[in-house]
Amino acid sequence: MQERAAPSAVLIALTLLPLALLVAVWLLTGGFSEKPPLSPFYSKILPLALVAVAAIASIFAYSLARDEEPEWGTSAQRVVFKAIEGALLAYLLLSAIFAALLLLTYFL
Repeated sequence: MQERAAPSAVLIALTLLPLALLVAVWLLTGGFSEKPPLSPFYSKILPLALVAVAAIASIFAYSLARDEEPEWGTSAQRVVFKAIEGALLAYLLLSAIFAALLLLTYFL
């Protein structure tokens, strides 16, 4: 049985999901403006939920990338999975930063 050399379509989709959610948070808050253009539900509460979903999706995709990473093979095959894992950890860190910005800007 041969191990996968490339990431699956599910892993690629789950890798892009947190990025799309974080961009949506940025757009909904108007760049974390103190006077966002949308109503409070769309500019304060919904972005906090989206950040939580982005963090959960990042954790889930990271564990999936670790699971799909080939144990044997060339380093060129493994570097793709390491890059995906690094991006997912960056999304997780960015989710924490966005959550802190939301809490400090809109709730404190």
